[in-house]
Amino acid sequence: MSFKKQLPQHLNLFVALALFFTILSLTYLIAARHNRRFDFTREKVHSAAPETADILERMKQGKIMVRAFFANEDPTRFDVEILLKSFATHHPNFRYEFFDPDRSPSEARRHRIDTYQTLLVEYGGRSQRVQEFTEESLTNTLIRLARPEKRMLCFASGHGENSVFDTERTGLSEWRLALEEQQFEVREIQIASEGIPEECSAVVVAGPRYELLEKETELLQKYPEAGKGFLLLIDPMDPGQGKSFHELLGKFGLKLGDDVVIDKVSQVVGGDFLVPLVSQYAAHPVTEKFRVATFFPIARTVRKSPDAPKDLEITELAQTSQGSWAETNLKKLETGEAQLDSEHDLPGPVNLAVAVELKEAPRGARIVVMGDSDFLTNAHFRLSGNKDLALNTLNWLVKDDRWIAIRAKELRFEPLFLKVNQSVGVAAYAVAGLPLTVFVVGSVGILIRRSKSA
Repeated sequence: MSFKKQLPQHLNLFVALALFFTILSLTYLIAARHNRRFDFTREKVHSAAPETADILERMKQGKIMVRAFFANEDPTRFDVEILLKSFATHHPNFRYEFFDPDRSPSEARRHRIDTYQTLLVEYGGRSQRVQEFTEESLTNTLIRLARPEKRMLCFASGHGENSVFDTERTGLSEWRLALEEQQFEVREIQIASEGIPEECSAVVVAGPRYELLEKETELLQKYPEAGKGFLLLIDPMDPGQGKSFHELLGKFGLKLGDDVVIDKVSQVVGGDFLVPLVSQYAAHPVTEKFRVATFFPIARTVRKSPDAPKDLEITELAQTSQGSWAETNLKKLETGEAQLDSEHDLPGPVNLAVAVELKEAPRGARIVVMGDSDFLTNAHFRLSGNKDLALNTLNWLVKDDRWIAIRAKELRFEPLFLKVNQSVGVAAYAVAGLPLTVFVVGSVGILIRRSKSA
């Protein structure tokens, strides 16, 4: 065969390939610009809820960027990507990207990511972190970003409290930065001289070393009457000290222990017996989804008083292990001796944090008291679950109502029950009908091939 006769065939092949790749490229461009996914599950478990689609429709003028920090081998990553894809179908500028913090440490440092399984969601020049990978959690994060609302946290000073602007190990600057990332505005106030400013959403008293003045105690006791609350982080004090704090908390049905919590279990995990480990949490909005341990260096007990007023809803949030106790002989403890005295000490598990809700106050004022402040200092803030516990507490305390409830979708299991005649029919087809069908189809195929070759 000559070259001239072969040329048209080669030319036809070239044209066919060119058309194929052109069509393929156009198909890809159209698909990239018009992202569509089809969910054929009956419960639509891979589709965004109508509430989510509505929020994304309202935000379509801006760009949403999600940076997901997961280890490459993390099995959770696959489910998170499915969730992000369902969001992307409802927003033209919804983008996401995965990073392995070990392989992209510069990216993790740039965004101050210190834990695996973290989503950083950005919209409108604002950002927020997400560590609960549900549609409800991600949608509510978008709502808060779309509706920025500054909430003022006022940190009391003047009693030896740790400063939110102190960058040393004993300071609270890491906590302040994390709060600012959550759209909180932070300032320090002196209650004795300026009172409690109206713009404060909540007051935080973090680690006071000296007594409150009578005026300060009265202001804090009356503060919930305005529908606002406070967070008190109160460390162990010398015997006879801290009477003003007992008076402050007595009105709210709380008992502050004059003790120091000892936990021998902490030594098992490489810690100090003065750093109790907490892994038991109450069913409460602050702790109900908590799955990690928290550590409280040199803590005291806080618990519900037996004669607490009936109009208060009091929840003991965090308890130590069975191997712990509350040591009341502080002088003996200073010598390094720590033995449970069943007559005077409180055996474990003991409680270190309490949440109070005043139902009768306007909008249900809230109070949280914890028997330690050191766990939120720069030296311990990022230790295990300490940071998350602090942020959960303050979000609950200020009653952030920018959220919606989305019911999680689940695949339903519905077994197929057959009647007797239906069961017989299925069995007959499996035993006789299916083999017969294969035999007939095969025979017809053989006959057709023989007729063509004849």
